Amino acid sequence: MYQKVRLRLTKLFTLVTSVLLIALLCVSFYLSVRQQFSLQLSSFTGQSHTVVESISEQNILTSRWLAAREEAAGFRIYLWDNDVELFHNRDHFNRIEPAYSYYLPAPSGGRTLKQTVGTPDVYIGCHGILPEVLYYHRQLVKNNSILQIYFLQSLDPLYAHVRTSLLLYIALLIGSECLLTLFCWYFTGRLLQPLLDSQTSQNRFIASVSHELRTPLAVILANASACEKAPMAEQKPFFQVIAREGTQMSAMLEQLLTLSRADSHGLSLQMEKTDLQTLLLEIYENFLPLCAESGHHLNVRLPETEIPLCDCDSFRIRQVCHILLHNALSYTPAGSNIVLFLADGTYDKEISIGVQDNGFGIPKEERNKVFDRFYRGSHSQNDSAALSDDKRHHGLGLAVAKEIASAHKGSLSVSEADGGGALFLLTLPIRHLPSAS
Repeated sequence: MYQKVRLRLTKLFTLVTSVLLIALLCVSFYLSVRQQFSLQLSSFTGQSHTVVESISEQNILTSRWLAAREEAAGFRIYLWDNDVELFHNRDHFNRIEPAYSYYLPAPSGGRTLKQTVGTPDVYIGCHGILPEVLYYHRQLVKNNSILQIYFLQSLDPLYAHVRTSLLLYIALLIGSECLLTLFCWYFTGRLLQPLLDSQTSQNRFIASVSHELRTPLAVILANASACEKAPMAEQKPFFQVIAREGTQMSAMLEQLLTLSRADSHGLSLQMEKTDLQTLLLEIYENFLPLCAESGHHLNVRLPETEIPLCDCDSFRIRQVCHILLHNALSYTPAGSNIVLFLADGTYDKEISIGVQDNGFGIPKEERNKVFDRFYRGSHSQNDSAALSDDKRHHGLGLAVAKEIASAHKGSLSVSEADGGGALFLLTLPIRHLPSAS
């Protein structure tokens, strides 16, 4: 499917750009031919006037002088004195292509002469559509006789040059078409790469969701089947397992829904002025019983100075803190210390909430991956029984926390804590809002 779309887009882009390129080359070729014709017409006119002036000043005209002028000017000169051609001989007559000799001394046989614009006495000889010759006629009164002067210059050399230029333009067009096709193929590949990556990520995401849901569904179905066969008095443990797995699935689906909304830029935030010190104290009190049950030591560290209110979604910030604290409880052995704190700073532009533990930490090569969806780091060195509830985590919590931080125009980072362990830091910008009246 990807290759078909890429091929069609390449054909479309190549066709559109080719039409534009052909139109541009046609205009360029037309202007080039027109300029060449104008230059030749201007040269023919100027040289014709020069020769006429020379003839008018000459008292004696010779065949040698006439041949020299023809060789220098590049056209053929014909003179008639009282309707008698001067220097008439067969060699002189054949200096102009025989096919164009019918223009002498006057056009005939259906050939027409067109007056040129801005050049008196200069005509263009036509037979059909294209011009054939440049034609100049002048009449002088010299020594009591009427001297008719005709100049003819064939346009065949110009057309030969035009044909050469046309071949060059065609070669240029073919080469440009080849390069254009290659560029369009490369460009469409780069253009479609984000879509391909998105499709690959989506397929991987669906596969991961299917894998994560398969296990709790299998447990629920197995316990439901066992519950049918068990006596009434022994059914309670099976219902408890079903309820626990159902709760985990519900939490997972809620996280998936949050990520889906974030992907579609639909993660709505209820922004309000929030006292983060009060918020962290509430979270600390809520987690104390859970930490005591798992054998962890939870501490809260708040600055002694007053900090400004932070414009944020308190529910979402609370959600991020819960995710970070749950991870700290899950991935550190019993007896570990966990600290929830507000980072020290001036609080002029941003404020940071941190969760630090003294557990095994996160390897440096995995720190950029822990925020990926369904990613769970290796815990081969964690053999403590305190990590037994790792199965409750599906690798979505930190991804959700990262999206919430991004929705607040903030950031979520992880580093190594002093003395070992992991340090997660949620940084939020401070927006100074006008006080409510």
